[in-house]
Amino acid sequence: MKKSPYNVQKWDYVKKELLKIDALLKNNVDIYLIGGSAMSYYGIKDATKDIDVLFKNQYDCADFFNAITELGYETSEQYFPPVIQMEATFFVYKDDEIWIDLFVENVMGKFEVSPSIQKRAVKTDLSTKKLMVYCLDLHDIFLFKSITQRERDEGDLILLLTKTTIDFKIIHKEIINQSKKYKDLKEAFNKKMKKIEEKGHFVEYVK
Repeated sequence: MKKSPYNVQKWDYVKKELLKIDALLKNNVDIYLIGGSAMSYYGIKDATKDIDVLFKNQYDCADFFNAITELGYETSEQYFPPVIQMEATFFVYKDDEIWIDLFVENVMGKFEVSPSIQKRAVKTDLSTKKLMVYCLDLHDIFLFKSITQRERDEGDLILLLTKTTIDFKIIHKEIINQSKKYKDLKEAFNKKMKKIEEKGHFVEYVK
C-alpha cells in the first residue's frame, strides 16, 4: 500500500525534528526551508504537509540525509502525483508522520539560492549547533510556490497575497536575473499567476 504524503504537522513538530537531526550531524550544514514549513514558522499557515528543504551543495545534502536515515526516515519507490511533481533529488518519509523533499542546488530546475535570496533569507531562532536553518523570505517562498504544479500551492499563494505584503518588483527582479540560467522560470511564473488572477486576486506578470 502506498503511504500518503498528506499528513499535516505544525511548526513545533518540524522544530523538534530539526533539533533531532542537528544532534546527529557530523558536519556543519546549512538548509533553507522553502515552502509550507517556512510559512508555518512565520505563522502564515497552521501546518504543513511536507518539509521542502533546499541545500547549496550535495555535501550538505549527504550529511543531512545520513542524519535523517538514522532517525528512521526512508526513501520511497512509490510516489503520489503531488510528490512526483516536485522533482526533488530525494523524497523521504518517516512512518506516517511527515515527508521531506530534498532539493540540491536548485528547485525543480527553475531557480537556485542566489546571493540575493540568501541575503533575504531569515535565520531561525532554533538552538542548533551544527544545523543552520534559514527560512526563505516571503517573496522567495512566493516564487517557489509559483513554479510548482501542485494545485494546493495556489492556496498558499493566495494566503501570501492576503496575509502579507508582496512586492512583485522584488520577485520580478529575481526572476529576470535567474532567467539567464533557468529559461523556464518566467513562463512557469506567469502561468501560475494567470490561475491566481482567474480566482480574483491581483497579480503582476513578469515581462
